Formats: sequence, structure tokens, C-alpha cells
Amino acid sequence: MAADGDTVKMRLTFPRGKQQPGEIVDVPADEVHRWKGFAVPADGAEKTAEKAPPKTTTEPKPAAK
Repeated sequence: MAADGDTVKMRLTFPRGKQQPGEIVDVPADEVHRWKGFAVPADGAEKTAEKAPPKTTTEPKPAAK
């Protein structure tokens, strides 16, 4: 069993009661597997990755000789 206060912050991907997708909820660490399909881990890197467009390099190709 998880220690007291051992929780994981998760972002809802599906409505749950009055809570809507995108809201952050605290889930006991030993119950994270039960939230599969309803929420994803809410870490800072994942949030910024979704907001930022994918980076592409537009370096000019060398001319063929």
C-alpha cells in the first residue's frame, strides 16, 4: 500500500462527475492503473509539448554539382 500523501497529479482526458477534461486531479499512486483511459500524468513537459507546435528544421540543402 502507498504511504500517506503518496499521490500523482493527473490530467483528466474524460469527464468525471463535475470535473471536465483538462482538469488536474490528485490520484493515489497505487491507483494510477485504474485511471488509464480517463487521465494521463500531468507533468510540465507534457503540457508544453502539446501547446508548442512540432519543431522542424528548414536548413537549405547544398546545391548539387
